Amino acid sequence: MSQKIVWTPKQREALALMRDPANRHIMLVGGARSGKTYVYVSGEVYRAIKYPGSRHLIARLRFAHAKLSIWMDTLAKVLTDQVGSGGYTLNETDHFIRFSNGSEVWVDGLDDKTRVDKILGREYATIFFNEISQIPYDTVTTVLTRLSQKIEGCAPVAWYDLNPAGNLHWANQLFIKGVRPDGEPAGPGYAYMYINPYDNQDNLPDGYIAETLERLPEHKRKRFLLGEWSDPEGTIFTNWQHIDEIPEEVQLHSRRAYGLDFGFSVDPAAAVAVYLNGDDLYIDELVYGTGMTNATLATEMESHIDPEPTIYADSAEPKSIEEIRQLGFDIEGATKGPDSVRVGLDWLLSKTVYVTDRSINVWNEQANYTWRTNLSGQVQPKPIDDFNHAMDAVRYGCSDWIEALHGRVAEWSAEDLGL
Repeated sequence: MSQKIVWTPKQREALALMRDPANRHIMLVGGARSGKTYVYVSGEVYRAIKYPGSRHLIARLRFAHAKLSIWMDTLAKVLTDQVGSGGYTLNETDHFIRFSNGSEVWVDGLDDKTRVDKILGREYATIFFNEISQIPYDTVTTVLTRLSQKIEGCAPVAWYDLNPAGNLHWANQLFIKGVRPDGEPAGPGYAYMYINPYDNQDNLPDGYIAETLERLPEHKRKRFLLGEWSDPEGTIFTNWQHIDEIPEEVQLHSRRAYGLDFGFSVDPAAAVAVYLNGDDLYIDELVYGTGMTNATLATEMESHIDPEPTIYADSAEPKSIEEIRQLGFDIEGATKGPDSVRVGLDWLLSKTVYVTDRSINVWNEQANYTWRTNLSGQVQPKPIDDFNHAMDAVRYGCSDWIEALHGRVAEWSAEDLGL
């Protein structure tokens, strides 16, 4: 391989980390334009050329982002810088490279059932998850089942990168704190390294750090320049608190309900238990995943859901609600008015919220669920329509309590309010 890039000391440290056979899972975390993605893509191309017949995957949550940032940008640069123009062919339809030795590097997204099914139909020697701040842990573990290609001398490895998300994100818990979502130790084979734009200054345009990154608003500066873990700007729920489990006292002396958001191919189904105790709300994730029919979903819920509390589900899916009811569950559609999302969010923001540690997908959505911004970057009082499956399940579970309060407020007169 020819090489035009000049590796910085920090990038050489990252490459050494990647070569260490003890590290099966490696996360590079830090600010923007620090070279994380370039290092990993270089590593995949190197492994593809070194090990004939091997297959390697680069995946982002959204295929459109993977195509623009990886296929058309980073991968193209790596091939130009380090390989040259010969020895491989590009498949512009399915977005993979085939080298003359039979090895392949695929670029794909995790936001489409057909794409995910194709990913799961192949085995890989390397899987690189790009921008894992957006990828649910459940999706990661599913894709990792295909990290199973057996190539002589080529140990399967998984690589991850991100600009740091919220402190409660699963990547922070797993790699930095060394704890799996189920509360057990991560175990051996996990390694991480911080790498920031200052570590890649020799490869950046003059003035980029000083004139762009250092002038960002403080919140963005911490994340994209300094690589610090912090909630994204406009994060809706910023004060939720971790608990090991739902306290027994809360289980015995709280109002309880279940919330269910339906999903199947791309969007996951999500079921949660919610406990209301005064102004305190407790949340416990029960089911979260894609590809479940209603019958499969019901089977998953059987071991988690008691017969007495009601399940409140998305009322826009009456057929699914009826199918779940016929399978023996007490379920009804959640009340949804013209402004029910805003009303529900306002109600949730008025509570002190505790979420169990095992609710890893709830925490992932919390870290990414933000208010929309306008073209000027100003936060708007409306949430994004993304990272909201568990969030919607929580709102549905609380809908009866929200409606009771909302209804009472609507019935109050000016005299009642002292106006």
